[in-house]
Amino acid sequence: MSTVLGLHTGHESSAVLFRDGQLVAAISEERLSRIKNDGGRLPDAAIARVLGMGGLERTQTEHLALQYNFLPEEYFRRETLLKEFERRFSRFKKKLANQDRPQMMARNLLKQLRKQGKPFDPYFRKDEFLVGEGFSPSTTLRFHDHHDAHALPAAYYSGFERAAVFTMDGVGDLDINHTSCIYDKGRVRRIHVTNTVGTSAGGFYGAITRILGFRELRHEGKVIGLAAYGNPAPLYEAFSRALRLSADGNTLDSDFACQHERVRYDYLASVAEGHSREDVSAAAQQVLEDVALELIRRFLDETGLDCVALNGGVFANVKLNQRIAALPQVKQVFVFPAMSDTGNSVGSALLDLQASSPEVFAANRKPLETVYWGPEYDDHAIHAALQAAGIACERMDEEALIRRTAAAIHGGRVVGWFQGRMEFGPRALGNRSMLAQPTEKGINDWLNQRLDRSEFMPFAPSVLEERAEELFENIPKARHAAAFMTITFDVKPEWRHRISAVVHVDGTARPQLVNRKTNPRYHRLIEAYAALSGLPLVLNTSFNVHEEPIVCGPEEAARAFVEKRIDALAIGNFWAEHRD
Repeated sequence: MSTVLGLHTGHESSAVLFRDGQLVAAISEERLSRIKNDGGRLPDAAIARVLGMGGLERTQTEHLALQYNFLPEEYFRRETLLKEFERRFSRFKKKLANQDRPQMMARNLLKQLRKQGKPFDPYFRKDEFLVGEGFSPSTTLRFHDHHDAHALPAAYYSGFERAAVFTMDGVGDLDINHTSCIYDKGRVRRIHVTNTVGTSAGGFYGAITRILGFRELRHEGKVIGLAAYGNPAPLYEAFSRALRLSADGNTLDSDFACQHERVRYDYLASVAEGHSREDVSAAAQQVLEDVALELIRRFLDETGLDCVALNGGVFANVKLNQRIAALPQVKQVFVFPAMSDTGNSVGSALLDLQASSPEVFAANRKPLETVYWGPEYDDHAIHAALQAAGIACERMDEEALIRRTAAAIHGGRVVGWFQGRMEFGPRALGNRSMLAQPTEKGINDWLNQRLDRSEFMPFAPSVLEERAEELFENIPKARHAAAFMTITFDVKPEWRHRISAVVHVDGTARPQLVNRKTNPRYHRLIEAYAALSGLPLVLNTSFNVHEEPIVCGPEEAARAFVEKRIDALAIGNFWAEHRD
């Protein structure tokens, strides 16, 4: 048995476990700590949970895959004796003050050492780290590049033999914020790289998010939703100074290249002043789309490739992904479902598997079918949580549970649907979801109020995969991506009024195509609802409230029920509902 534990220790920390080339468990630290986007240190709770799901302890980990993110400071040497003395003195003061264990961003040290032409490994106390953190001294430990960890899972899980792979985010190691790569039968090769400060597409969109009063790295989806209500023309030219293509069309550029991101932010804030937030959002979205599309189009023309794999935080932008799929050069597009940094634990583990066991790596390369990699809970744990919360419940067989849930949704009720293993990544895909009928557009306002949210896009539809082409345009180009709710499609005109609760003002929706094999219980539920309503889909939103992570355990689901965030709860084989 070969085991690889992959970790991401930066923003949105996570852990993932591979055994004999199979991904067996993955979870973000936030789902356990209940702190949104938790990170900046070793994800101890996530490590314990994925190893526990694999029946392992830390000492049984054969390979450990890390990135150049936050790790305890005591495991690093400084590049000079003076800085080493300063580090030790600082640690001593913090210890006396009883402060949190000091953490160090390995990426910063990597950058400093590269400038001096020095390797990283001698400055990391690997043996001390392994013993100090409870791993075996014989565990193999490797660091992996941030954008490599984005690129490989997008390609590996796409099912493509050859593809163009694009990564794009705020910033990774050595100031890299974009790569254009060629993937050929298991190997990713970088062709073009943007590594200039002040040119990042993710930094550009994050600045707009903050200027509009939202939280950067968290609320970019609100900007995407607002963009459809605005006019990009008044600010398009001004914003194009802050993000554009380089002269050769291969990399990203701006008027603020090689300057601190604050300079670009101040410029964007000044030109946005006095404009509506809708117009600001529309201009930012249009600039991002036009720049990314032209970069991708040129690369496809250059390479002759027609399959596209995407990863990195920028490709959480579902409207951008739709425009990429619409390019005439694109035959198919795939977006890795955990496209933010939380998914880099998967990428690190895959890179490690490729290095340590290339035959096993190659043998397990196939299209991604599921991201249900998180914890699941048996009837005993679920019933105990419901009892502890004082919730009266009824145990049912599957057929009765599905019939009751479908009837409740058809009757206009909001049902918490908590089943099986939790999803990995940002989307609720029918195992930790809140479900409702998709017919009443007003549901978005009152459900947002009920959940203490402020969204500007409608909630997403979960649709029977075999019926998707009846409702949406251009499904064949992105069928695989749509299984994970990573792309929007135009809704066919004859359906827009019928399912208005899940259709945006621009006529698009972000569906999840539900597969009978991958999630049979959820598929049967939608079939049962279709039999009652004539609609092969339900409204699906993540089972959480504003600024909280998606629920993980039955205790969180029970609390949502007690707080009346939902009208009914279908949790495992149990049913509970408010009678009023």
